[in-house]
Amino acid sequence: MTPDFRSRLADRFRKQQQFAEGYSPLYAALFGVVGDWLADDEEVAAWLVEAAQPRQPLDVTLLLAASIHREVLRGTAAALAPYFSTIHQAPLSPDTEFPAVLRATILAHRDRLAGFIQRANVQTNETGRGTVWLLPVACLGWPAVHLVELGASAGLNLVAERRGYSLIDAADPTRTLLRLGDGSPQFTLLAQGEARLPSVATSPVILSRIGGDVFPFHLHTADDDLTLASFVWGDQPQRMERLREGMAALRVVASSAAPVRLRPLRLPDELPGFLAGAFPSPPDAPVVIFNTTVALYLPDKGDSLRGLIDAWATAQAVPVLWLQWEPDREGQEPPGREWLVWTADYWPNAGRFAARRFRLGWVHPHGTALQWGPDWDEFLRIPMQS
Repeated sequence: MTPDFRSRLADRFRKQQQFAEGYSPLYAALFGVVGDWLADDEEVAAWLVEAAQPRQPLDVTLLLAASIHREVLRGTAAALAPYFSTIHQAPLSPDTEFPAVLRATILAHRDRLAGFIQRANVQTNETGRGTVWLLPVACLGWPAVHLVELGASAGLNLVAERRGYSLIDAADPTRTLLRLGDGSPQFTLLAQGEARLPSVATSPVILSRIGGDVFPFHLHTADDDLTLASFVWGDQPQRMERLREGMAALRVVASSAAPVRLRPLRLPDELPGFLAGAFPSPPDAPVVIFNTTVALYLPDKGDSLRGLIDAWATAQAVPVLWLQWEPDREGQEPPGREWLVWTADYWPNAGRFAARRFRLGWVHPHGTALQWGPDWDEFLRIPMQS
């Protein structure tokens, strides 16, 4: 056990505690208790440091929480389950008994938890980010597109048109601005400011769907579903419901003409080869590439992606649209903490116009709210498909 690694791990759990406060009381308590143990509980600290040695401290915080939630969902952590609203409709708030119950659960399942921490990879479970491509493409009225997601994980945002979204006026929450998707209402987005919108936004036909990720996560079995569900924080039942709806949509398209295909992809180096093999033949309709909170984790913060995508896009005969939700690199102040800038890069191709970049607006990192940007109206005025 190295003191340096143990202290860095404790510091990371403290930071996660601060992040979770006000958002996830259960996980704020969980992270805080583990941070305390790393300071003064030799048995738990020695176990966790040994289990965590192959991983980065941030990953360990998420993997430990997911491994515990997995036991709760499996029904093997009965004493801890009452604290989880993903299991109980009237959960207990973390109380004076919580640390002891948590400790007993961890020690009782230490081998299985350690195996999960060492072998699993952190998986994203946010299924509302498909708005990044669906809203602009549906407003443009493109009838059919090919989809490419960078950083796809399980590929749940590649089926956004199968979900249901309500765009609501933030100034008047009784006013629905637009409905998106073919599913029943599942997501609500509060829109700030004024923007031109069509009266009806029709979902495009998806001709193909491919996603790339460092560790593609395929939902083939019930155990796969359980693992992905375990990464939902245990006091976020609505996110769990959205995730299960997303899994159902993924299964529907699995038997369609455009199932989700997932391929290994390490950005940025492997992007040219990935794009070159994304289609069995030259695409016959616009290609929509999208990514959400991916550039943040790349060594160059995504700077090299633009050149690589530009080189591929300009060689295509069809229009290419690249949509992103990423941290702003231009120094502009976001309207809220950790909000992301929403950008669109467009290559008309076939000799029409010139490549353009638009700032469509700002978005909440979970896709629950947006603020229109200065280029949205101009974006919709460009005739992007003949």
